[in-house]
Amino acid sequence: ALLNAIPFGGFIVFIGLSTGSRNPQFPRFVRFSMQQAVLLDIALIFPQLFQSIFGATNIKVPEALVEPASSFVFFFIFVAALYSCGSNILGKQPNQIPIISSAAEQSIGPF
Repeated sequence: ALLNAIPFGGFIVFIGLSTGSRNPQFPRFVRFSMQQAVLLDIALIFPQLFQSIFGATNIKVPEALVEPASSFVFFFIFVAALYSCGSNILGKQPNQIPIISSAAEQSIGPF
């Protein structure tokens, strides 16, 4: 609710996390989690992008394909968030999310 109350609140948080994940003053563990949050947010753009493309071209995508794809995206993000929170609570780096973790690792660098 707070993000929606502030104009461009989501965008401001996105930019803050993105720049904060490159700040060497933060511990590597925190920067890695911040970068993963940014990448998961970016991953959520793709379903909306595909929906816009197919909507603009009047191509009918079968409902039997749309329903499972939407559910998969939701469950992937949900499980990734649960895994990340659980790993952080246990003091472990959540680096087992396919594609996202390796991209976060490359983004923050070795230090």
